[in-house]
Amino acid sequence: MTEIKRFILDNQLGKVFENKSFRDYTTIKVGGKIHLVYMPNTIENFLRFYEYFQKFNYPIFIIGFGSNVLASDCDFQGVVVTFRDLDVLYFRLGNKVKAYPGCSVVRLAYDSAKSGYSGAEFLSGIPATVGGAVYMNAGANGGEIKDILVKAKLLSNDEIKVYDNTELSFGYRKSRLQSENSILLEADFEFINESESGMALRKIIELKKLRRKNQPIEKLCAGCTFHNPPGLYAWQLIDRIGFRGYQINQAQVSIKHSNFLINNGNARSDDMIQLIKLIKEKVKERFDIDLECEWILVNFEQNF
Repeated sequence: MTEIKRFILDNQLGKVFENKSFRDYTTIKVGGKIHLVYMPNTIENFLRFYEYFQKFNYPIFIIGFGSNVLASDCDFQGVVVTFRDLDVLYFRLGNKVKAYPGCSVVRLAYDSAKSGYSGAEFLSGIPATVGGAVYMNAGANGGEIKDILVKAKLLSNDEIKVYDNTELSFGYRKSRLQSENSILLEADFEFINESESGMALRKIIELKKLRRKNQPIEKLCAGCTFHNPPGLYAWQLIDRIGFRGYQINQAQVSIKHSNFLINNGNARSDDMIQLIKLIKEKVKERFDIDLECEWILVNFEQNF
């Protein structure tokens, strides 16, 4: 790791941090130590690092704002990369936007609305970067990334290629990036002129109020825990097995919204995993439905 750190610093490829943990980089504040955190300052410099990094046998994990992520309490013997410190996060020409992976989707939504464009309002309550949002086909309030994305440039299997929207295999919280373990390098979006001045901003304000009312945003959490099964809502199934408010040590099912698991201050990853497993088991017993965890699980020996 010393050699990797020296390469980044000697070539001025960005910032490097040691002695960090996933608690520092996830919204649920759970997870073990990270050997090295790298914050590239440009996409070009990240690619220089990535090419150099290939000769090492260390894992790499790309993280945005750390929502939708649960990391093991074990030490991560690799490099975590976050694009949040890029020199340029996005630029706009009329209704067209080119955004880079570290750009906040909340900022994208607000800035587009302030400029008189509609289409991104649903992003205003999602604590994610563009990279994570495209990876997960993030969505809320009836909108999804696939509705506004035109094309994306990906790093996949050591090759860089641009894909049109139709080539990205978007589904419910799914995309080509997941199946091929690709890294987003840039994304092109297209918005529409709002039909009435100020309409997009008013919509954002309404959605913000709704989110504050219905979601435990004041708590440490990673967003919705389970995918909604076809035609159903995961929170309803969790309610029906009587698990709203259920707690294992410091991990708890939110009282406000039972598809959110929260960290009451000092939860461990084992607490969260036990709670996830128990909910899945009880829902399967009661309804014969296999709930699928929506979170990205990092540094675990298996998925749950």
